[in-house]
Amino acid sequence: MKISPRQSAIIKALLAIIALAYLVYRLVTFEHWDQAGQRFSDAFHGNRLFFLAAAILLIFLNFSSEAIKWQRLVNRLEPVNYLKAMAGVLSSLTMAITTPNRIGDIVTRGLILKSGHRLAGTGHTFLCILAQMVVTITLGLVGAATYLPRNEYLLKDHPDSWMVTLAVSILAGLILVILFFSIDRLSGFFQRFRWLKVFHPFLVALQGVSFKDKAFLLLFSTIKFFTYITQFYLILHFFGIHLGPFTGLSAIALIYLILHFVPVPTVGDLGVRGSVSILILGPYTSDVPAIVFTTFVIWIINIMLPSLIGLVLLRKIRLETVVPEKSVSSN
Repeated sequence: MKISPRQSAIIKALLAIIALAYLVYRLVTFEHWDQAGQRFSDAFHGNRLFFLAAAILLIFLNFSSEAIKWQRLVNRLEPVNYLKAMAGVLSSLTMAITTPNRIGDIVTRGLILKSGHRLAGTGHTFLCILAQMVVTITLGLVGAATYLPRNEYLLKDHPDSWMVTLAVSILAGLILVILFFSIDRLSGFFQRFRWLKVFHPFLVALQGVSFKDKAFLLLFSTIKFFTYITQFYLILHFFGIHLGPFTGLSAIALIYLILHFVPVPTVGDLGVRGSVSILILGPYTSDVPAIVFTTFVIWIINIMLPSLIGLVLLRKIRLETVVPEKSVSSN
């Protein structure tokens, strides 16, 4: 599909307006601005600025982990340096914030590549997201296995229940990891259908990834997962909610596990994030506003700020897709 430069500029302008309008909307409709001044004043005067600064610094590690994963794969298509990979990650975030679970990221990140490689790049993006999903579910289940026996009334009266929940979570995680490493077979199966020919570059991109590369994706997905649950943990401390590392991180892992299965657009997920966080952290604190402000600050540093950077980078993307006549060869 060919798009003229003028049409491309119009589309990008509309996407930028939508994304910016969304960010402004979320800021304006935040329901707790009347408490914000006092909350932040207490945090700053309480010498808790270190926690906020550390969480902000971790933004770099969070998005670098994703960029390095994607760079590793798309270098099979064309040379992509770290900065270009980061530009693809940030610009796709901006273009995908209004889709359920940001699935628009799958089809937009590859636009940073040359036109003939974009469909295959979409396949690589999907594999990166799939690796993150495997890690989020696996470690989220481990978090649930340690959280539920202490807080769920059906389990907490049984002292050995944590062993059962932990065993189940590890088994489920191993199954997901095995399926992830076996994705080549599923890709090969769908390539048999001629009516899916237009998607063959996408499917070949899934099929040609080595075991070593898949392990690399899981490793950096794990780094990314621990980065953003640590950010959440630090911001809780910033607002005066002090939990032990094991207790806090396991609860936050469960929060992200639940959020992973909530199919709401990013435009509506701030309220959902707050509700789920209150539900899971409720047994540990009655300071509900602090939990709400934590989810709000996490949204600012992990969505709003990167999206604003992505808005600037969006102008460099040419919105056209050309399906190559030959599929991308696998390595």
